[in-house]
Amino acid sequence: MKNILIIQGGGRPNGNTDQLIGQFKKGAEDAGHHVEIISLMKEEVKGCLGCNACRYEKPCVQKDAFGRRLR
Repeated sequence: MKNILIIQGGGRPNGNTDQLIGQFKKGAEDAGHHVEIISLMKEEVKGCLGCNACRYEKPCVQKDAFGRRLR
């Protein structure tokens, strides 16, 4: 069993990309894998500031959706 993370970068709700991701997720789950989808349409994601905190294994200074998930 694998853990699969799908990051959906945009598009329209129920558009072609959303439908493709849905079918992929269904197939992967039917095969016994765990799938999580993060849609950037629904989450706040800020750009990198280049502070290098992650380089030194410190938490990201950006307080956004990815920073909350990684803690």
